[in-house]
Amino acid sequence: MRGLRAGAQPRIRGVAGLSLAVVVALAGSGCDVFASSPEPVTTAAPKPTPAPQLATVQVKRGTIVDAIKVLGRVVSSQEADLSFRNSGRVRDVYVQPGDMVTAGQVLAELDQRNLPWDLAKSHVAADLARIKLGQAQALAILDDTRVDGLAIDAAQLGVAQAQVTLERVQAGALDPDVKKAQADVAAAQAALDKARFDLADKQAQLTAAQATLDRLQQPPDPLLVAQAKADVDAAKIKLDQAKAGPRPEDVKAAQIALDQERTKLDRLKAQKTAPEDVQAARLDVEKAQAALTKVLADIDAGVYKTEEARTAAVHVAQNALQQAQNTYAALAGDGGAPTPAEIKVQEAAVTQAELALAKAKNPPDYDAQAAQAALNAAQAKLDQLLAPPAETDLAATQAQIQALQVAADNGQQAVNAADANLQAAQAKFNLVTQGATDFDLRDAQNKLALARTVVTGAQAKLKQKQDTIAQTRAVAQYDIQNLQQAVTQADLDVQNLEAQNGDVKIVAPFDGRITRLAARPGDTINAFFPILNVSSLNGLEVKADIAEGDLPRIAAGMPVDLTMDVYPNQVLHGTIRALPQGVVGSVGQAPDRSTEIAVDWPGPGAEMGMLARVQITLQTKDDVLMVPNGAVRTVGKRRFVEYLDGDIKRSRNVETGITTDQDTEIVSGVTEGMVILAGTS
Repeated sequence: MRGLRAGAQPRIRGVAGLSLAVVVALAGSGCDVFASSPEPVTTAAPKPTPAPQLATVQVKRGTIVDAIKVLGRVVSSQEADLSFRNSGRVRDVYVQPGDMVTAGQVLAELDQRNLPWDLAKSHVAADLARIKLGQAQALAILDDTRVDGLAIDAAQLGVAQAQVTLERVQAGALDPDVKKAQADVAAAQAALDKARFDLADKQAQLTAAQATLDRLQQPPDPLLVAQAKADVDAAKIKLDQAKAGPRPEDVKAAQIALDQERTKLDRLKAQKTAPEDVQAARLDVEKAQAALTKVLADIDAGVYKTEEARTAAVHVAQNALQQAQNTYAALAGDGGAPTPAEIKVQEAAVTQAELALAKAKNPPDYDAQAAQAALNAAQAKLDQLLAPPAETDLAATQAQIQALQVAADNGQQAVNAADANLQAAQAKFNLVTQGATDFDLRDAQNKLALARTVVTGAQAKLKQKQDTIAQTRAVAQYDIQNLQQAVTQADLDVQNLEAQNGDVKIVAPFDGRITRLAARPGDTINAFFPILNVSSLNGLEVKADIAEGDLPRIAAGMPVDLTMDVYPNQVLHGTIRALPQGVVGSVGQAPDRSTEIAVDWPGPGAEMGMLARVQITLQTKDDVLMVPNGAVRTVGKRRFVEYLDGDIKRSRNVETGITTDQDTEIVSGVTEGMVILAGTS
């Protein structure tokens, strides 16, 4: 303030000097400047600030309509989203968008890779499982106690023979004794032959068990190891590619898009209407229309997972279309300089292109993480192939070999004993032919006692073997159940692979045209992900996505009103033909979540891909009280309106009915013509 006053002093003195000069001049002219000075003017008091005026509306009567308004798309009356029923890599795609196809034509095919090899291995595994089951069942029913029974009978026969021998020795050497000694020699020879046969059998089993151990200790199959190593190398290559950073072609494409948006901004700022500009604006309208159609197709294909994402994508595409149409209208009309709003929109497009370029230069990290996970899985498979055989299998086979070795040693001892018995029988025969002696008598008595001991031992051995067989059968029954389950699982694996062998192709379900293609050869796709859309050329209808909350309010046969740009100033009429339904057919058809609308077309003009504004009228009420939506307040469960009683704001509870985008029906609480506060919309 001090600075302001200091600066103002010269001006005040200048004014004062000027006034004094005027007074002197007037005095010289004979005028009395002080004779009639003006009366002082009274300053008016400041007016009070008026109170702010609140917006009010009147309660009116009218017609209110409860309707569902959505955006639809003109499609064929028969179309299908096609997908593979198995996940895998696309080997070939035989069609392109716009191609005509016939029913049964193969459209795309998956790479079968190892499927035939896996199917052959599953057949072999099933056969091996059945062989093991048969072996277990054969062991479970094997009962060799008859041999022990025969041994008891032979031992008892030996007792009888020993008794007869003793009696004959006591009676002296007789011709029957000589013959008996000869029979003993023959029996001893038969026992020796049997012992040698048993020894050969045990040695054969030992050789088989040793072969099994050698097979377990062999290295893994080189073919499987080579395949696993190839998988590891492929996974490493993919990981290196993911870690290598952004691809130059993606960065270049984003840079080109940014340059195009910047060029549009520069041309907009220096806009001068020219024929080529009008043509370019018309092309922009067509591109925006195609982009909106693609967004709707992606929504049908399930690319956007949430309702918010679908709404946002449609909103952005519609805004881009509206902007392109406005630009074209401006250039095709009067032209002139662009508006600030148009420049601001184009600047936003440049910013969005810059963000897209930054994203292309810095791709997300999850690609490298997925490649690392695939490498870890391939390495784990290779490690499993190179791992040595299970210690439990080796231990079981080695224990079996040891048991068979012991049995073979026992068999050798039995052969030696049978050979000794044969020599003893031969010696006895010699003695019998020489005549009985006191030694012969004592020997016959000892052999009788020994034969009786053999009977007792054979009976005890039979009892022990019967108990062992009972326990073995109980264990074998459990093993048989496990092997039966293994056979069942192997058969299921074969059936699954055989089913997969027939699910690697997509065929056209009917004659039509390819309207969408979302896969190329070499792409990896998931099962039931729609990659093709085929549309019949017979008849057109409109499909619209109705919110899930509104689906219970509509039904097939309800009337529908539609408007389209191709039919200006006309309201088209139609009916709901079918509600959303999910059907998966043998050709891999994906679920359709759209509502189908049959339209009474007024004439030619509609084409697939065009947009239609759809209105489904649910209820219409005439002569009802209505207020704007913003006038109705809600606090908890209470709904009320506010009005002015003089300068006092008061409220009144109301009961509401139908609510549209703008108005709300008032069932009770107010009267027609009543003035209430408008509130905010």
